[in-house]
Amino acid sequence: METLIDSKFTENTEAIISQFGFKNLKSFIKNQALLMLMAKIEKFEAENKRFEAKYHSSFDDFKKSMEEISGVEDFEKEDDYLDWRFAVEAKERLNKQRMELENA
Repeated sequence: METLIDSKFTENTEAIISQFGFKNLKSFIKNQALLMLMAKIEKFEAENKRFEAKYHSSFDDFKKSMEEISGVEDFEKEDDYLDWRFAVEAKERLNKQRMELENA
């Protein structure tokens, strides 16, 4: 589904965004979307590094250790595992979106 932007808006904004070095509204929107994606990627990368430092391991190694100790309750590690997994998966998803947008 394609969304159309009215011509008056495009005309008014292209004059402004050209001052920032963008050739048209599309390149501006693409750039801003990439910046937003990169900010989110950095957030999840920071969370990943925080867990790596806390557990002195990669997510994959931590995941294996969690599978090996099944049956033992450690709520902090279980919560961290879920948060860490979310951060890793979100970062991977966002990186795919970034690549798709870069090639759009």
